[in-house]
Amino acid sequence: MKISEIVWDPAIYPRAKWNTNTIKSYADAMLAGANFPPIIVEQDTMRLLDGKHRLEARKLIVEQAELAVRMHEHTNEKEGIDDEQIDAEIFEDIDVEIRDVPDGMTPKYFAMLLSAHNGLRPSNADLKALGREECEAVGDFDPQTWGLPLGLTKSTVYRWVSDILNKRKAGRAAKAWRLSRLGWTQTEIAERLKVDRSVIARDVQNSQLGKIHTDLGMGWNRKGVADWAEKNGVDETTAMAAVMGEMNDAERFAEIDINTQPYDVWHFPKCHDLMGDKHPGRIPGELICHALYFFTQPGDLVLDPMAGSGTTLDACLLMGRKTRGYDIDERHERVDIENHDLSNGWPEKTGKADLIFWDPPYFSKKDDEYIEGSISGMDRWEYFSWLDMRLHELFDVTHSHAKLLFLMSDWDDPQKGSNGIFLWDYVRLLQDAGWKITRQIQTPLSTQQIHPDIVNKFRSSRRLARLGRYLLVCEK
Repeated sequence: MKISEIVWDPAIYPRAKWNTNTIKSYADAMLAGANFPPIIVEQDTMRLLDGKHRLEARKLIVEQAELAVRMHEHTNEKEGIDDEQIDAEIFEDIDVEIRDVPDGMTPKYFAMLLSAHNGLRPSNADLKALGREECEAVGDFDPQTWGLPLGLTKSTVYRWVSDILNKRKAGRAAKAWRLSRLGWTQTEIAERLKVDRSVIARDVQNSQLGKIHTDLGMGWNRKGVADWAEKNGVDETTAMAAVMGEMNDAERFAEIDINTQPYDVWHFPKCHDLMGDKHPGRIPGELICHALYFFTQPGDLVLDPMAGSGTTLDACLLMGRKTRGYDIDERHERVDIENHDLSNGWPEKTGKADLIFWDPPYFSKKDDEYIEGSISGMDRWEYFSWLDMRLHELFDVTHSHAKLLFLMSDWDDPQKGSNGIFLWDYVRLLQDAGWKITRQIQTPLSTQQIHPDIVNKFRSSRRLARLGRYLLVCEK
């Protein structure tokens, strides 16, 4: 193969640098007729896996030959001699072995194996760098399995990656603790985290979260909790839930800085930083906390069928409620949100839920951040039909004392007013499915959440922006 056809990809090559003296000595040996093993390239991609020094030596010979050609041509031209040229192209070919990267190996690890067994052994610095890189990328990284083919002891590899493994272990233990607090069984947690059940039992018992009070002392505050969470590789919401322990609802509100609004209009100017990730249609965590405060008891099971960014789940964790959350959108990669398409029916846990909090995507909210398949993109008839079917199914699968909290917003058609969707349309759907509406709570959007450019646009076009939003409390 010609050396120009070989692909050099530093991202998969195991050495951080190479030795120029070695390259020169290899080049001299090649010119003297010494035999070298073929360099190794990856099947299909032709990326170099092993033999960088040999390849560079060959390139050096070609450069020297090309220089000799130019000097020879210059000398002959100057002296008027018509002579045959030196052929530099004969050095551009190099022996190559084409190999497939074995299954279960990264190209870089395979390249490191080849380098360890052919020619110059990689430096400890290169081996350590690769070990840490692969440990970061592989969830079940085993120091012994990884290091043995490279001639490394388990203790050596573990010393290199122990901080990564310990941080990962702490993170896994925090996830296990969180799911346990949300009402998951140890068997369910083990399946979710893809580890043995015995590991989960140990994680929950030995989690750093169980020692948070000892670490923080009596005079803890939000800043101290945040610092502790960062130091221990735990998200702040979980750490806050742990430190609040067995507090009652009023005490929890005070600790997370929520003022109780004991009336049927709830104003929340922005989303709470402890609840939910950035997400289209994200709602304030305070709204969920108020729903839990007034309509559930500690330990109740709350189900969110369209959990989105996880606001409901974070609120339940902070308020000491059990919860299950589902969604078709998995971009947030949250351990506590399970993948489920409500079009295929309600999740099995629905029958045990004491409260269902449902905030479906609003009709015709053409947000670019909504994923494909969102019901917001349906036409008006499809949207109503879909909700109608789901509400009937929900009524059939929930127990007799279950509550449904349904969050919705009006939609007025700017082209044809009679096509709008309003509060009474949702009321009719709920009542037709058998639900009794016992309370209507106004939860308007804050004007602070609307960009000034949008305000000016509505003002100049003499249109009214939609700030109205309603939480309908329903019972069976």
